[in-house]
Formats: sequence, structure tokens, C-alpha cells
Amino acid sequence: MRTSKAISSFLLFIFCVPVLVAQSIQIDRVEPENWWIGFQEPEVQLLVHGDNIQTAIPSVDYPGVTIERITLVENPNYQFVTLRIHDEAEAGTVELQFNRGEYSYTHQYEIKERSSDLNRNQGFDSTDLIYLLMPDRFANGDPENDSIEGMLEGVNRDNPNARHGGDIQGVIDNLDYLKNLGMTAVWFTPIIENDMPPEYGAYHGYAATDMYRVDRRFGTNDKYLELIDKAHDMGLKVIMDMIHNHVGTEHWFVKDQPTSDWVHDIEEKGTTNFRAATVMDPYASDFDYSAMVQGWFVVDMPDMDQRNELVANYLIQNTLWWIEYSGIDGIRMDTHPYPYKEYMAEWSRRVLEEFPDFNMVGEAWMSNPPSTAYWQTGFPSSDGYESYLPSVTDFPLYDAIAAGLNEEESWDTGIYRLYDVLSQDFLFPDPNLNVIFPGNHDLDRIFSVVGEDYGKFKIALSFVLTTRGIPQLYYGDEILMTGGGPDGLKRKDFPGGWEEDPIDGFTEEGREELAEKTGFPVMESHEFLTRVANWRQDKDVIHNGELTHFIPQDNVYVYFRHNVEETVMVVLNANEEAQELDLNRFSELLDGTSSAYDVVSDQTVQIGEVLEVSGMDAMILELE
Repeated sequence: MRTSKAISSFLLFIFCVPVLVAQSIQIDRVEPENWWIGFQEPEVQLLVHGDNIQTAIPSVDYPGVTIERITLVENPNYQFVTLRIHDEAEAGTVELQFNRGEYSYTHQYEIKERSSDLNRNQGFDSTDLIYLLMPDRFANGDPENDSIEGMLEGVNRDNPNARHGGDIQGVIDNLDYLKNLGMTAVWFTPIIENDMPPEYGAYHGYAATDMYRVDRRFGTNDKYLELIDKAHDMGLKVIMDMIHNHVGTEHWFVKDQPTSDWVHDIEEKGTTNFRAATVMDPYASDFDYSAMVQGWFVVDMPDMDQRNELVANYLIQNTLWWIEYSGIDGIRMDTHPYPYKEYMAEWSRRVLEEFPDFNMVGEAWMSNPPSTAYWQTGFPSSDGYESYLPSVTDFPLYDAIAAGLNEEESWDTGIYRLYDVLSQDFLFPDPNLNVIFPGNHDLDRIFSVVGEDYGKFKIALSFVLTTRGIPQLYYGDEILMTGGGPDGLKRKDFPGGWEEDPIDGFTEEGREELAEKTGFPVMESHEFLTRVANWRQDKDVIHNGELTHFIPQDNVYVYFRHNVEETVMVVLNANEEAQELDLNRFSELLDGTSSAYDVVSDQTVQIGEVLEVSGMDAMILELE
């Protein structure tokens, strides 16, 4: 990591002071807005922004707090003041004074005690079931914030790429629904301010324009805290979505950049080649690698240059601030391989240094297990890279689900693909921390992927809910929502989330109406998912038990989750026709079992020499 080429010395700062002594002092931003006592790293870098603020000299007079250094950059509207909070410091308000000739300005900077509430920052793991939603598309709990005066975009539900008005209050209103469904954690796409022009479709939240402020069309910072507190009171965790690769073109520090290397120059670098493999490829050219990590994701998302130490500190502190401020339980880091990997490793290390029980999952959208495993902490990479990242997204397993349920069976196709991907788990230091999923906001909906075949859908979800890893579902999976193609169509509104919606998918009556309207088995799907999701909540055998699987035969995949106390047998029949399964092959785990409880059908099943499995169906059997 390097410091900015634009940084000047404190001596230059002193020499420049007389130039503008007659000018009053104005400060419009100090970020982070507060800090805490008791972090392992005692320093905090304050970004101070104001007209010609460089010519004002800062000072503090507060017990246990000192100015460690002052860093100046080429833009005179910035100075970076690094405070050291010593062990003897106590919570209170630090008067950060700026002086320029006859003028002075005092900024009240609060330092606080860290929270001791155990119901915060819990982390997430394989005991959890994550529900992914997009706030703009889930529920509109407060129509008053649909359009905010001065912000660049209002609401247009007729346009799939525009804002639709969903908000934090809508999530709060439906926490009971998620709890009853069997979810234990909720992850939603970013809620920080994305004040971008309508043509960019920034409803998704990945084009930040202020990294310390909740988008007012979603609510307020206080409303976000209310959501987290209510979720925690109900036993639900909250995972925050973050992006450190890029921001939006309307971000205030992009429009007035501190340094010429704050973001990469799109005129020089262009847009990314999306070839994440170049990051670990031992033969990659500098040209291809640079195009990957320095190119902009899209033309409206400036790419941050984390080699600049000021940028890196800003982003890391922003993460630590949100964790301590809000009490979130985990982070999903968008586009994890796209920034400089050295920075991402330092980000992970710093977060876990301050919050040892926390968890972060990196979106590593890679095509195979080796390139995915590279990003998980403990991977023995030949280049010596250590990511410090506990969890990774398991896209290879998703690809196996999508392909395996849609192709003809052969030696290495069909449902064998699930077996094949899992057989490569020796590459992962901890495959049980992989986040697994049948779909997300960037993918066609799983019910559409499998051709609106409910049997295939049931197999996909049964697998995700019972195999190793941390399962994540996508909002509306439970009611067989469809969608594919352009992003906006993958992200349809949840029916019933808006007062004017004719059908309410949050209610049993509404789901019956959906079933009548679509012809899909919506009631059966919702009941199936609710039953299995709630069943798995206290099943350590599913959370942490060993996995033993058998090579699929005739497109039937059988595996067992087992520990010293319990054994669960899962049978996935990816054939249209019923299959008669010879159980002698599985005797090492059946161990004389004569009956089992079928979780899905809520019935007892006899275990003899053969087992009848319906066509395109899944069985989850608790052996008795």
C-alpha cells in the first residue's frame, strides 16, 4: 500500500498559512462523525472538508486525545487529521479547534464507549438461514419518503429499472413474516445514499454518494438502527451489504476529489475486463491484471484506488464505524476480487481484529472451486496471499444446481454436477462457511431457471437447505416468483408490499390468489419451505454434521448428514419417473434403521431393502 503522491508535508502547511489569513473558516464535513474508545487500533483518521480548510491549523485540548499527524493533499479543501485516542481517554466531546489568523472554528467531536451488548455483532454461520431482499422492491412501509425534495430520482413502478419506493419501514413491518418463514438472518442490498440521476437505475444501492448516511428514500440512520434492534429482539440477525471497489459519480468526494489518485482515471483505464482470474493467475500479464482491478465497473461507478493510504483508511474506518454504530452481525462485501487484493486482506484483518466474533462473506463470482477457495482465509496459495476472509460465495455450487437440473444425465452431467463440485471441497479451508444459494439479485430467479418446474425447484431448495454451508434464499422464492433477463426483471416487487397491490403474498389468502392467478403451487411451496426452514433451525446435524455422499446413479443423488446423535438421509431424484432405490448400497449409514421421519411430507417412512422415490422430488429423512 502506498500513500498518495499528492500528499504534502506539515511544513508546507505552515508556510501556506499567511496566504488566506483574512478568510473565515468553514467546515462542511468531518468523517467519521464520531469514534470510540477501546479499539485495538488507537488512531482515527478524520477527513475534514471545507473551503480552503488546509490553511487552518487544527489543535485539541482533551485528556488522552492527541493529534498524531496532519496530512495535506493537492486539493486545498481537504486536510486529514489523525487523532490518537490513548488508553486513559474517557468518553466525551473533544473540541477540535481550527485557527487561521484571527479566525477560529471549533468542531465538537464525540468519542464514545464501545457497546457491551451481547446481542450485537454476532456473526453468522451454518446455523443460519439468510433471506436476501432488495429494500426498494420488498415493501413500501412509508410512502411519505418515496420522493425527497432535492434528490435526483423519485418513484416510477412502471419502469423496472427505476425506484419503486420500498424502504426500511417495509422491512420492519414484515420481520414477523420472515421469522415465521424460518429465516434467522436478513441481508439486504445497500441502504446507504445513492443520489444518482434516474438513467443510472441506482435503486440497487451499489453507487454510493454518501457512505455515512442512509438514503432518505429508504429512511434515516435512526430508522436503520430501529430495524436492527427489532430484528435482534426477535432473534434475527442483520447482514449489511458494502462496496469498496467503487462509488457513484455523484459522490461528493468524487465531484471534489482530495487527490488525483483518489479514484482511477477512466480516460486512462476504461472499464474493467471482469476477468477476476487475473488476480490469482500466475501467468497474467500486467495489462490484463491492471484492466481488471483499475477499470471502472461501469461508467457511472468510479473505481476507488485503495493503494492510496488515505483511501484505504477511509474505507476501513467506514466499515468499523457502521459495525460499532449499528450493531450489524455481518457484512457481505460486493465485488470482493475487484479492488487490490492486498487492501481487501487488510480490511478483513482489521475488522476481525476489532470484532473477533464477526463474519464477512466476499462476493467471489468465480467459475470453479479453486479460484473461489483462493479467497478464503487459510488457503495455501502459491503466491503466499492470505485473505483473512472467513466466508466466500459459492457460485460453482450454484452453477452446478442450475446446470444439473436442466440437462440430460450422463457420466459427468445431470445431478452428478452437485456431487462433482462438493467432491472438490478439499480445496476450501472451511467449506461449511461457504454461502450457498439457489439464486440472488444478479441471477435469474431459480423457479424460472428450472423452467417453472416445481419438482426441480423443490430439489434445488432441499439441497441448499441440507448440504454443507450457510444457506441463503432470495426474497419471493417461497412464493415461486419468476423473472430473468435484464436486472430490473430479476428484481420484481414482492406482491403485497405496496398498499395498492391487488394481491398480498405476505398473507395466506394472498398466496391462494397467487396460486389461482399463476397456476403455480404457491401454497405448497410456501408450506414446504416454512416446514424445512423451521425444522433445520435446531438441527446441529445439518449445521455442523459430517457429510457423506454417494456417486449419483440414474440421476438420483443420495447423501447423509450425520453426527454421533443423529443421521439425516437426503434423496434427490432428478428424473421425471419414480425410482426404486436399492438401500443395500447405503448400509454403512443406515445401520439397521427400519423407519424414518420424512420432514417434507410429515410422515413416517419404512426403511427396508428398497425405497420408492417419486419422480422429480426430494426426500429429507430423519433416521429413527
